[in-house]
Parts: sequence; C-alpha cells; structure tokens
Amino acid sequence: MACCVLPNTLKNYAAGLACFTKFCDDFKIPESEQMPASELLLSTFITSDGAGSVGKGTIKTWLLGVEFWHHINNAPWLSGPVLQQAVEGAARIAPLSSHLDKQDPVTIEHLHCLCKHLDLTNSFDIAVFSIACIVFWCCCR
Repeated sequence: MACCVLPNTLKNYAAGLACFTKFCDDFKIPESEQMPASELLLSTFITSDGAGSVGKGTIKTWLLGVEFWHHINNAPWLSGPVLQQAVEGAARIAPLSSHLDKQDPVTIEHLHCLCKHLDLTNSFDIAVFSIACIVFWCCCR
C-alpha cells in the first residue's frame, strides 16, 4: 500500500505517525491500545500535541498518517464525531504562523512580465518559463 502513495505524502504521513508514537511513548500508552487507537486516544493526541502548535492541515495530515498505518495493518479506524470536534477545536487555537494570508492571483500579465525578463536563449530560463506556463494554464483549467 505504501507504494501507492506519493513519496512526499508518505513522508508527511510518517511525520504524523512519529508524533503519535512519541505521544503514546510519553504517556506510556501500551502498544495494544495504540492499534486500533480509540477515538478518545486520537482526540487526546490531537488536543495535546496539535492544539495551539500547528494548523488544521497539519493535524489532518497527522491523522491521515495514523489512519494509513491502521489500514496497512488491517486494523479498524475508530474515527468519529468526538475526534472531528477535537480537530475543529484544535484548529481554532492554531497559532497565527500556521495561517497564510490570501495572496493575489497570478495573472497573464505576470507571465508576460516573466517572459520579458528571462533570457529565452538560456535553457534554464526556458525551463522556468515553461513550467510557469504549464502551472498557470493547469490552474486555469
């Protein structure tokens, strides 16, 4: 199953699993209670390790990592409304540094400006412009 997940995603999942394992070790949670992890244990993990330190996206990625670990080991995933409330509550007190302000969109004028300031006889500049165009038009699509 791990081969079906993109390497960067797998790295993020591993980080979440490492946080969960450290949390369980710190609180001396027996391995038999770590899998399947109860909804109460997962909620406690999120509210103690995630709340006030990371944003909602990171919290969800951590849980996806732990959930993936359960699936690989054919263990039931015991998520429910209490865990969802814990995630929402932890997200509300996330630090300001975990949120980015909305940015202005990239426009076709930006692409024109980029093109004008690149040397399109240089292979690196050509690659940069090509990637910028691909990303721009894919997002527009």
